Amino acid sequence: MVVGLLLAVVQFAGTVPAPAAEAAAADRVPSDIAPLLAKVPGLTVRQQRSMDGGRRQYLMEFRQWVDHRDHRKGTFQQRLNLIHRSLSAPSVLYSTGYELEESQALSEPSRLLDGNELKIEHRFFGPSSPRSRDWSTLTIRQSADDYHAVVSALKRVYRGSWISTGLSKGGMASVYHHRFHPRDVAGTVAYVAPNDVDDADDSAYDRFLGMVGEPTCRAGVERVSRQLLQHRAELGARLDAWARSEGFTFARTFRTTDRAVEYLAMESVFSFWMLWGDQQCGLVPMPNASVDTLWGWLDFSLDGLDGYTDQRISAHVGYYYQAATQLGSPSPKFPWLADLRRYPDVYRIRNFLPPGLRDRPFDRGAMRDVQNWIDRHGERLMFVYGQEDPWGAERFTVGACTRDSAVFTVPGATHGTASLAALPTPASSRAKAMLARWAGRTASH
Repeated sequence: MVVGLLLAVVQFAGTVPAPAAEAAAADRVPSDIAPLLAKVPGLTVRQQRSMDGGRRQYLMEFRQWVDHRDHRKGTFQQRLNLIHRSLSAPSVLYSTGYELEESQALSEPSRLLDGNELKIEHRFFGPSSPRSRDWSTLTIRQSADDYHAVVSALKRVYRGSWISTGLSKGGMASVYHHRFHPRDVAGTVAYVAPNDVDDADDSAYDRFLGMVGEPTCRAGVERVSRQLLQHRAELGARLDAWARSEGFTFARTFRTTDRAVEYLAMESVFSFWMLWGDQQCGLVPMPNASVDTLWGWLDFSLDGLDGYTDQRISAHVGYYYQAATQLGSPSPKFPWLADLRRYPDVYRIRNFLPPGLRDRPFDRGAMRDVQNWIDRHGERLMFVYGQEDPWGAERFTVGACTRDSAVFTVPGATHGTASLAALPTPASSRAKAMLARWAGRTASH
């Protein structure tokens, strides 16, 4: 549930060649555009690298206001990763939602459009954090204003069409940017982005988990989660020993190892469907599985136990704070575990926050405002979900007044495998054509 949102990886599709005229124009542009970037107010190029195919990568920083409505709070430096293709090509604004990686990999929209890509590190992640750590400025509007400031500045260099994208929390952030600054981009492609309009009602997750995947596989995953709790003492002892040997702790987040085991047993179900799905049903342990096998399953289904330690969780306080104050978070009841559970409050997002932040109020109107805007005024929005991904249980929808927009579900896909390329051919062609049209390109199938 919680840490799982941090693990998303999207599979990218093939490229769509640039039109010949634009390719020729690209050849006339100097390979090093650092002099042009140096003229952009607030932008500093820290490092540049050559790439295959004539591209160049620029690792940069941009001066942002800590509070876009109160400049007295000062500024901070936000990290950017620019992959340059051509001044005449479309530009894709990629929201990481978290820390910025210096990777040269391109998102699917960038590859389909053969465009430039600008990756942005989210405020309060990595070094892109105000020194004041004023948590009141970590809101979806402040982040959207960050993106607006960056796009406004870079449009001095890249004057072509702009498309925004992101996956998981990054996809959410791209939608919020579009909502508050709809003229910044020609369209948005949000991958596997949850939308928790009513955080008090998470019944959609229980309905999803009760229907997802092949019935035999689903029953097996549920059965193993019960086995984990039936062997909670042995698994708790192993968890303690493992944590000591690796230098990790669980006490700050879960208080006791027994509470940690209960959380992880539930999370193993959510995480299995998010990460693996029916394709890995053959690895589900049998009813008579040993404690060794159950321990291995727990590590596998969660894609590593270290992500749930105090040390890893503390590195992503920004996400937990946003989820606890605006974004919302899943709280399924896992009804098949009711008779084995001891801690009704263990599957709650605020447990992952430092004590001093746990009492911050929740903004019940933030997500409703975004969905209302989509329903009434939204346009050029594309949402892509995986059929077996629990994060799609509560998703963005388009209304009767939403223009030139669509929601696509990729059959059999998980949180990391949903893409336009993986859609059935008719839907894939339609989605790629929409993206190309928004960017002023001709789609290639």
